[in-house]
Amino acid sequence: MHDMMAAILGDLDPDTAANRIALKQMVTRQITCPKTGVVLDVRQAVACTLRNQDGSHIICFVFEAAYWDANRAEIDNAAAAINSTVEVLDGRVLFAN
Repeated sequence: MHDMMAAILGDLDPDTAANRIALKQMVTRQITCPKTGVVLDVRQAVACTLRNQDGSHIICFVFEAAYWDANRAEIDNAAAAINSTVEVLDGRVLFAN
Protein backbone atom coordinates (compact mmCIF):
# COMPACT_ATOMS: atom_id res chain seq x y z
CA MET A 1 0.00 0.00 0.00
CA HIS A 2 1.22 3.50 -0.78
CA ASP A 3 2.55 5.30 2.31
CA MET A 4 0.21 8.27 1.99
CA MET A 5 -2.83 6.03 1.55
CA ALA A 6 -1.76 4.03 4.60
CA ALA A 7 -1.58 7.29 6.59
CA ILE A 8 -5.03 8.36 5.37
CA LEU A 9 -6.50 4.99 6.36
CA GLY A 10 -4.83 5.20 9.76
CA ASP A 11 -2.50 2.25 9.16
CA LEU A 12 0.63 4.42 9.32
CA ASP A 13 1.57 7.50 11.31
CA PRO A 14 1.41 10.60 9.02
CA ASP A 15 4.92 11.74 9.99
CA THR A 16 6.34 8.31 9.23
CA ALA A 17 4.55 8.30 5.87
CA ALA A 18 5.94 11.72 4.97
CA ASN A 19 9.45 10.73 6.05
CA ARG A 20 9.28 7.50 4.02
CA ILE A 21 8.20 9.43 0.94
CA ALA A 22 10.98 11.99 1.45
CA LEU A 23 13.65 9.31 1.87
CA LYS A 24 12.41 7.42 -1.19
CA GLN A 25 12.72 10.57 -3.27
CA MET A 26 16.21 11.34 -1.94
CA VAL A 27 17.41 7.82 -2.74
CA THR A 28 15.84 7.99 -6.20
CA ARG A 29 17.61 11.28 -6.94
CA GLN A 30 21.01 10.37 -5.53
CA ILE A 31 21.13 6.64 -6.48
CA THR A 32 24.54 5.88 -4.93
CA CYS A 33 26.29 6.60 -1.65
CA PRO A 34 28.65 9.54 -2.25
CA LYS A 35 31.37 7.96 -0.10
CA THR A 36 31.27 4.29 -1.07
CA GLY A 37 29.61 4.26 -4.49
CA VAL A 38 27.19 1.54 -3.37
CA VAL A 39 23.75 1.68 -5.03
CA LEU A 40 21.33 2.77 -2.30
CA ASP A 41 18.46 0.64 -1.01
CA VAL A 42 15.90 2.83 0.77
CA ARG A 43 15.60 0.28 3.60
CA GLN A 44 19.36 0.56 4.25
CA ALA A 45 19.82 4.27 3.50
CA VAL A 46 20.31 7.15 5.92
CA ALA A 47 19.62 10.73 4.85
CA CYS A 48 21.63 13.33 6.69
CA THR A 49 20.62 17.00 6.43
CA LEU A 50 22.71 19.73 8.03
CA ARG A 51 20.62 22.67 9.21
CA ASN A 52 21.55 26.22 10.15
CA GLN A 53 20.29 27.75 13.39
CA ASP A 54 17.40 29.38 11.47
CA GLY A 55 16.26 25.94 10.27
CA SER A 56 17.37 26.33 6.67
CA HIS A 57 19.28 23.39 5.27
CA ILE A 58 22.90 23.62 4.28
CA ILE A 59 23.34 20.30 2.53
CA CYS A 60 21.82 16.83 2.39
CA PHE A 61 23.47 13.52 1.61
CA VAL A 62 22.13 9.99 1.60
CA PHE A 63 24.59 7.37 2.80
CA GLU A 64 24.47 3.61 2.96
CA ALA A 65 23.75 2.57 6.55
CA ALA A 66 27.14 0.92 7.10
CA TYR A 67 28.99 4.10 6.16
CA TRP A 68 26.67 6.18 8.33
CA ASP A 69 27.19 3.93 11.35
CA ALA A 70 30.97 4.04 10.98
CA ASN A 71 31.13 7.82 10.50
CA ARG A 72 28.24 9.27 12.54
CA ALA A 73 30.49 10.84 15.18
CA GLU A 74 32.67 12.51 12.54
CA ILE A 75 29.59 13.96 10.80
CA ASP A 76 28.15 15.21 14.10
CA ASN A 77 31.49 16.86 14.96
CA ALA A 78 31.70 18.54 11.55
CA ALA A 79 28.16 19.87 11.97
CA ALA A 80 28.95 21.20 15.44
CA ALA A 81 32.08 22.91 14.09
CA ILE A 82 29.93 25.02 11.74
CA ASN A 83 27.23 25.54 14.39
CA SER A 84 24.61 23.43 12.64
CA THR A 85 22.47 20.46 13.59
CA VAL A 86 22.06 17.08 11.93
CA GLU A 87 18.61 15.84 10.92
CA VAL A 88 18.43 12.12 10.14
CA LEU A 89 15.98 9.94 8.23
CA ASP A 90 17.02 6.33 8.77
CA GLY A 91 15.45 3.83 6.39
CA ARG A 92 16.18 0.98 8.82
CA VAL A 93 13.83 2.66 11.31
CA LEU A 94 11.26 4.03 8.86
CA PHE A 95 10.79 0.70 7.07
CA ALA A 96 11.22 -1.61 10.07
CA ASN A 97 7.64 -2.87 9.89
